[in-house]
Amino acid sequence: MTARQSSEPLTRRELTRARADAAARRTEYRHRLIQRTPGIGDRGHHRPFVGGSLLMIASLLALAWVAAEQPGLPGHFANDEGTIISVNRGTFTEADSSFQLIAAVYRWMGLSELPTLAALVGVASYLLVLTVAISRTRTTTAEWVDWAIIICCVALAAVYHGAYTKDLLTVGAVLALITHRGRGLPAELVPVAAMLLYAQGFRTYWFLVAGLYLALRLALRARRGWTATLALILVLYAGLSVVFPLVVGVDLDHYRLTVNEHRTAESVNTLIVQFFPGAGPVSGFVNSVLTFASFIIPIPLMLRGGAIYLVVALILLGIWGSLIAAIRSARIRAPRGSSVLTAFQNRLFAAILAFLIVQSIFEPDYGSFLRHLTPMLIVAVCLLLSLRPGATGASARRGPTSAACRRGQRPVGTTDAAATRTSAATRAQENGPAAASTPAVESAW
Repeated sequence: MTARQSSEPLTRRELTRARADAAARRTEYRHRLIQRTPGIGDRGHHRPFVGGSLLMIASLLALAWVAAEQPGLPGHFANDEGTIISVNRGTFTEADSSFQLIAAVYRWMGLSELPTLAALVGVASYLLVLTVAISRTRTTTAEWVDWAIIICCVALAAVYHGAYTKDLLTVGAVLALITHRGRGLPAELVPVAAMLLYAQGFRTYWFLVAGLYLALRLALRARRGWTATLALILVLYAGLSVVFPLVVGVDLDHYRLTVNEHRTAESVNTLIVQFFPGAGPVSGFVNSVLTFASFIIPIPLMLRGGAIYLVVALILLGIWGSLIAAIRSARIRAPRGSSVLTAFQNRLFAAILAFLIVQSIFEPDYGSFLRHLTPMLIVAVCLLLSLRPGATGASARRGPTSAACRRGQRPVGTTDAAATRTSAATRAQENGPAAASTPAVESAW
């Protein structure tokens, strides 16, 4: 490299990448040192054991709390349970088809008159699928914040799945999403089939979730920055705000307004109201987009929901913040021009976005949103863990760096211009564990 090139000022992206390269090299060196001297780095080495132990304790406490019939939980959390019990006892014959069907499922399982056992089955099924999601990655790469999020998901499962609930079978669609890691037709079609099956039997808006999932799955194949991703979401909202009046004959936020027509903020303190009152495609577009934003940054829930919802809102902030930070880190680590997310990660990301978009159109209140979101948080956990450096299975398939390659490596400093201008291939070779988040053997498709 010439003196002129070395004196060129570094761009902000190059500086950020150089810092990431340096951090990756320090991590690799530390891992090698730990292997040679087992006494070094024991605290990080024991993190999976400690996190797994805390998860087991939290799960047992959740099951015990549910078995004790959720003491201290406000009564309005059991509204769906009361409806399902009434349907099973034949005292509410006008319930919609989804309640009729889930009541029939509980009768088929022999749990129609065993509410405590039904609650334990609901929480246990959630914990089982959550365990599958964790097993999709290497727990040795999980951070403390990841284990904290996992334990928070267990607490939410105890609240929202510890009773008769229509979300009992939502975990089936989630399981279909997280089971297949790689590419191929089954990995692509099984999640869509599960969504369509769930939509047919329980919630018809999952047909829209499946459609948006396919659109996002295709659109997210390319390497997209946050600006392009946000633009894509806005384009989808714009398209839906035009399609709904033409095809369905109503505005985009019509169904939420219809449900809330006879409800007040005094009776439901987490009611989702129009941010800008009005009617028409523009109003539907603006209010749905702002509702989507309030799911990510739940300020309305913090202000109106009370103590329990305030805690849940802070949990959501932690989950979305950690996920955004992990994706940003993956973008920085990815060699220039390569795909940021694998096919598996793209499917998970597309599913989360599709679900949030549909919820912003139909959900009448934040309490219902949290109930329906709880199973999908398993998808968020799986995506978060898979984005940690070295978490993907592909890193195990990569052979060790050859001696010749190691001799060709050079230290990377935060101000070393030559190191920040290396080629993509050399950068991938040097990153070690950090490069594993963008496996060479698996494309974005």
